[in-house]
Amino acid sequence: MKVGLLAFACLSLVSCANEAVEDDMAENVTQWPGLPAEKASQIAAIGPVIDPPASIAVVEGMVDAPPYDDVTVVSDLAYGDDPAQRLDVYTENSADKDAARPVLLFVHGGGFVGGSKAGDGFYPQNVTAFAARNGMVGVNMEYRFAPAAQWPAGRDDLAAAIEWVRDNIADYGGDPDQVALFGHSAGASHVADYVQHTDLHGPEFASVSGALLLSPYYTATEGEDHVYYGSDTAAHTADAAITRLGAVQIPLMLVYAEHDPEQFTSFAEAVEAQLCGEGASGNCPTMLLLKGHNHITEGATIGSTDQSLSGPFLEWVRGL
Repeated sequence: MKVGLLAFACLSLVSCANEAVEDDMAENVTQWPGLPAEKASQIAAIGPVIDPPASIAVVEGMVDAPPYDDVTVVSDLAYGDDPAQRLDVYTENSADKDAARPVLLFVHGGGFVGGSKAGDGFYPQNVTAFAARNGMVGVNMEYRFAPAAQWPAGRDDLAAAIEWVRDNIADYGGDPDQVALFGHSAGASHVADYVQHTDLHGPEFASVSGALLLSPYYTATEGEDHVYYGSDTAAHTADAAITRLGAVQIPLMLVYAEHDPEQFTSFAEAVEAQLCGEGASGNCPTMLLLKGHNHITEGATIGSTDQSLSGPFLEWVRGL
């Protein structure tokens, strides 16, 4: 509704002014293109379950798979002595070789016990390829898995990968002082663990400019042994994690999906209520609920016509 028409509908100057302000705000909010309706319906039919093959089948083809014509990938660079401590670097072929570009370091999911940087053939490579195509250098890492590698192994692997980036990324056109972290699911928990346990930070933390958490999860109750955290309830319970996140001194973005399983949506809603609600104190993350998506598809369409995550993410990361 345009302001010129409001005079006929407003009952008072106050209500008219309020409607005009809301109208202007609505016009200034970016409306990012979302999922095609058919695919959103298919994802809704799968429901709030983690079913990678069915979910990937819905969105397959929305982004290109490697190898890429416009992005060079240098694979399996060692950032530690363990065979699992490997990473890939993504750079756009046409990037200005004389300009240092920000870095996006991605950490894949897999329930703490699996997953890989190769993923399902196109995800999560699409994330780091998207970064390279949008003025960044993408880094996609692997890490050690539970139960053989217990807390804080994932956090330590991420710290070692950041240290590698700090020492080496300039050789690939990256800026070692601008590293944004991006983790999905268990990878998001590793990223959250890294940024929130400030007592474990080393010199590498000076490189970190912000962290995006895509559907992280911490258990709601104490007294449960965890495949990765074990019996350390302070490490894996939600209330303790949220308190620590509220004390983080770098910008955070927390994203979750409409069709995420309940434990993921509950954690995100608890973060928003405790850190962003009225009277809350501490670091409130930039919150984003992805309509139409589930736990698997939310990151798999980055770089496609669906910009519901890539649009706000790019806006956020460029503001760091």
